Amino acid sequence: MPYAYVQQINHVFDTDHLKVYVTFRHQMQRSEIPQASPPVYDWYPSLDLWLIEADEVPVVAVASEWLDEFTLLLTSDEVLIEPTGVTLAYDGPDEKLCYRWGKQIEPWGPRASYAGYPTTPAPHNSTHENGGADEINIASLSGLAADTQHSYVDRGDPAAWDYQLANLTTDGAWHDLDLHTLVPAEAVAVKLLVRILDNAASSVITFRKKGNVNTYNAAFVRTQVANINIEGDLLASCSTDRIIQYLATNTVFTGIYILVRGWFF
Repeated sequence: MPYAYVQQINHVFDTDHLKVYVTFRHQMQRSEIPQASPPVYDWYPSLDLWLIEADEVPVVAVASEWLDEFTLLLTSDEVLIEPTGVTLAYDGPDEKLCYRWGKQIEPWGPRASYAGYPTTPAPHNSTHENGGADEINIASLSGLAADTQHSYVDRGDPAAWDYQLANLTTDGAWHDLDLHTLVPAEAVAVKLLVRILDNAASSVITFRKKGNVNTYNAAFVRTQVANINIEGDLLASCSTDRIIQYLATNTVFTGIYILVRGWFF
């Protein structure tokens, strides 16, 4: 459901203009080059995709600004008196409104805004003991709970492989594969598409969680015959810094291709 992308929408009337605050559920991409130093927050969707109505009258957003990783501020100068009701719709998608890992935000219809500045909800255990006898049962409720939700997130539609043979070391030893620029911090596992080609049978590339020392809880792809592509979807747990490890047979591979298809929270 598109509404699941947004935590809350709030608005404030300030003398001769209206401010609308859009708070998203996950960290958003704010820069074309996320690792730029100093940071430049220049990643915004087109203003005409924001459909604001004040007392059922459409008004134009004239500016947008990231306040933090979750909150986008929209400003309209067409509201001259404090409205009694405000709604916001998003006529996307747009590549410049997406989660930090590239998943674009889907469009949504008019949604009511709450008057006042955004507030951070108090944690559940401020009124009910977390894990105690008075804990609320949410089994039949929809939405996001306070505890970690182990659900799958599709990455979207990447246009190229993330890693290829030239980026990898094939010497029969374990090496780190750093996914922190592709995968959000909350991820506990990644889904990989892996394709390999070699001029020999039984060449292998194996993946495991960084920190593990055994290979039983690992995923691999192995060539069955020479000079025939073999590929598969693999699951690999990742460390908190979003690093997995790989081991490739000590041979001269013809090709290795790795793509992150999604991840699990």
